[in-house]
Amino acid sequence: MLEGGVPITKDGAFLGAVGVSGVKSNEDAQIARAGIAALG
Repeated sequence: MLEGGVPITKDGAFLGAVGVSGVKSNEDAQIARAGIAALG
């Protein structure tokens, strides 16, 4: 898996993913995780 792409899972089921690109790859992943966290 490339950094910047973060899977969305719930109760062990894969629901989709969030991908971010534009800054350093570790920052892309951090932003993607923050977006998922904002969804609840």
